[in-house]
Amino acid sequence: MHGETCPFCSKAKLVLQKIEYVYEDPDSPKVSVPGVWVEHCPSCGENLFPAASSKYIEDFLAELDDQLSPRELIRIREDLGVDQGEMSEVLGLGDKTYHRWEKGTQFPSRSMGYYIRILANHPETFQWLRDRCWRKSNRLAAFSESREGVGSDFKIMFPDLSRRPAIDTEWRIIRNPARGLMGVSFASL
Repeated sequence: MHGETCPFCSKAKLVLQKIEYVYEDPDSPKVSVPGVWVEHCPSCGENLFPAASSKYIEDFLAELDDQLSPRELIRIREDLGVDQGEMSEVLGLGDKTYHRWEKGTQFPSRSMGYYIRILANHPETFQWLRDRCWRKSNRLAAFSESREGVGSDFKIMFPDLSRRPAIDTEWRIIRNPARGLMGVSFASL
């Protein structure tokens, strides 16, 4: 729009100029964003913000809040090799949450942003989370179905219950192969 007539006052031509933009939010202190290019009207004083300047302001404010920008979220997800749905699943979010973050209609919390940065910088951790590897290290879920496999750690896992003589107590493991151990049931004989 540089050189065009001001759409507000129609009295002067717009001039490209660099300003210090002050962002005001009622819930936080004022923030000065330096070096913002605007189309300025010397007659009425109005400033028009080109798309690149608006994006610069958005990125500047996001960085102050440690907020991940939509572009960063897209890059991280693509670097990890998953689609939006799987990213939401791995992070334990709703189906469309990551999609909304990438579109910029919602934003991840500061703590979720930290978490996503960790996963981005440590892809092996992301893979561990994606594969639900904690299930493999769950002592109870890893036991064999035999009494020997379960009994070997039974006293450690349930010290109060295991003090009773084996003759007085019948127990069995309830398993769901998809979710690992579901529970242990006990019955007095």
